[in-house]
Amino acid sequence: MSATCRSCGAAITWVVLPSGKRMPVDAKGVPMVKLSDDDQRGTVIHVHASHFSSCPQADQHRKPKP
Repeated sequence: MSATCRSCGAAITWVVLPSGKRMPVDAKGVPMVKLSDDDQRGTVIHVHASHFSSCPQADQHRKPKP
């Protein structure tokens, strides 16, 4: 699901983690190479960084730890 960050206006995508929680990631992925374990063949994949690492106002949106 594509969206826009409320604080910085950057394009983000929401992903659902295995825990069921939603996390914003930067919409533009970075190409990386994933190597297979058995024959070292490479596959290009796109990796998306957590938007908390790039948003200048990320602390405004973090939930306090209990």
